[in-house]
Amino acid sequence: MPRTAPLALMIGLTGLPHQPVANEPPPSPRPIIAMEVREGRIGNAFACERCRKHKVRCVPSDTTGICQRCQKARVECIEHVARRRPAKPRGTVAQTPARAADVESKLDMLSAIVTSTSAPSPALQPTLPPVTTLPSQMLEKIQRTPTPAPLPPPASAPPASKTPILPNPGSAPESALSFWESINDTISGMGRLDPVLRSISVVHMQLLLDTYRAMADFFPFVALPNDAFCRDLMQQRPMLMFAVLTVASYDSALLQLTLSRELRKVVMVKIMNGEKSLDLLQGLLVFIAWHHHYMDPQAVSIHMLLQMCLGIAGDLGLDRIPPTHAFAKEDVRDREAKRAYLGCYYLSTNMGVLEPGRTRNLAYSSTLRAYASDLASTWEYKSDSLLPILVDTCQFIEDVEETFRSTSEQALVARSQVKRLSDRWESMRSSSKQLGNDFKTLQWLQMAAKVHLYRIATSLEFADRDSTPWASGYQLSLRISSVRAVEQFLECSTQMNPSQYEFLSIVDWLNLIFTLTTLGKLALHSSPMPGWDPVDLQLSKTLDHYRDQLCAQMPRPLDVQDRKAEDVFERFRRITAIMKGAMRSGHGRGSPNGSTFEITTSSRQTVSLLQDLPPLKSNGMTNGDLPAPWKVNPQFDVSSIEFPWKFLMGSL
Repeated sequence: MPRTAPLALMIGLTGLPHQPVANEPPPSPRPIIAMEVREGRIGNAFACERCRKHKVRCVPSDTTGICQRCQKARVECIEHVARRRPAKPRGTVAQTPARAADVESKLDMLSAIVTSTSAPSPALQPTLPPVTTLPSQMLEKIQRTPTPAPLPPPASAPPASKTPILPNPGSAPESALSFWESINDTISGMGRLDPVLRSISVVHMQLLLDTYRAMADFFPFVALPNDAFCRDLMQQRPMLMFAVLTVASYDSALLQLTLSRELRKVVMVKIMNGEKSLDLLQGLLVFIAWHHHYMDPQAVSIHMLLQMCLGIAGDLGLDRIPPTHAFAKEDVRDREAKRAYLGCYYLSTNMGVLEPGRTRNLAYSSTLRAYASDLASTWEYKSDSLLPILVDTCQFIEDVEETFRSTSEQALVARSQVKRLSDRWESMRSSSKQLGNDFKTLQWLQMAAKVHLYRIATSLEFADRDSTPWASGYQLSLRISSVRAVEQFLECSTQMNPSQYEFLSIVDWLNLIFTLTTLGKLALHSSPMPGWDPVDLQLSKTLDHYRDQLCAQMPRPLDVQDRKAEDVFERFRRITAIMKGAMRSGHGRGSPNGSTFEITTSSRQTVSLLQDLPPLKSNGMTNGDLPAPWKVNPQFDVSSIEFPWKFLMGSL
């Protein structure tokens, strides 16, 4: 009889009815060990290796086997093999009738699962939910649980491929596929879109859209409302959505180049078909604003793309939008059209700085100032407060060029005009100081405008220099002011977070390159003048200091294998390294031929700093003199108008 009670308890737990024994006293309640099916607690088993390394939350994406961070970074999502830890011993709990019933129900459930696993029934299979309806976390559990395969794979089967960087085309939702199909219908006569584009899912599009919202502060002329989702833009603004996807994919060179190539194709078809819409204009402006990330020397130039924008703006009548009456609510489309027209003026003015001989297609007018004031008063977006100051700065640049259109001027007239423009710049700067602290792009533009002022003033020739005693000294002061303006701009350019360099628009990049070439011209190409010595002024050390800071702060490629071609940051490091080596010697020093691209070693041997140039051919020169490198290869001439564009395109 001593073994009767435990045996009865075992029989009861297996689901069989318990038969009481005669004269058996009722069992007294006593604690038992809680019975739960646990194999041991696992830590953060669902976080991949990359997220665990960076100690961030690993959020599964809409694609099986890859998280959102790895999908955005275009890297392989490596599953973390969790280290199991032994389960902690649980305390004892008192056995109650409800507790016993709960244990019996759990055991019955486990027994049913074991039975169904050992002998599957075809009738039960259709009741299982499809894989597409399961949450991503459950899919990860299923994938990480090894299950025996019904048939072994054949010996000739290829090995399992790694997780792709982009999702498969079949995983893209129907709305994304329909969007690309509509784009493909536009170019039906020119083939089909690249299959890479069809693999972009709606979740990926939304991430790129959120990235663009952070970029828009550096080009505040095509803003997106916070409640605008990618599905809305795909239906209402397909070209703007296409351009946003292109410019926001800067962290994936392959994807961005593919998007850029296909967008050019679609734009060409639409332009040739005579389409004129605000959607197409906004898409072109966004495409131009960050064009430095995917510039191609063989593709259509930026000037031609900008000319298309100006043509569309004129056909749409964006320069004739009627003013809003008092207490009347302005249409949202009118505000977007005004921003787009201001964007055309912003790009036209700043790109015209690099090529003073080119006729500016869009000049300042009272309409532009009225548009900027209206948008600032409405203040639909935070960046709208920038628009009046940006327009004033662009007008200041036009004023500088109009004032010093002639390269020869009387010394007294030049001094009074420089004083007037300098005072205007100081007033403009002080009135927008707070906005400059909030928006770095405003500081860059204003500092670049000051560099532009003194660069033009320095290049002036005084017709009455010989008859004016102070003319020579004033020219020297203009050069010193030009150097100080360059230093202020470069100092401002280093006060940014590394991530903000990816958001800089093409205007900011052109101003950066333009300022560096201005410093190079002062050091290498300035005419001799009493008191002017680039070595004593340490111009080469100035370039070294700021160049090293910029190169250290600029981002580096996330995946070297993904970037077969150099990006804009690596291009900047490479070309500025040549400029840095060229400026180590002052003009006419350390070089037997007066070329700062040549140095003389301790063995009295002349060595060229440009080792990649083709070998020199004999051209009848005497005394073994070597020509300046820009005479051998003119693209290295920093005084050339085309040098900043070649710098930006990487054709140097």
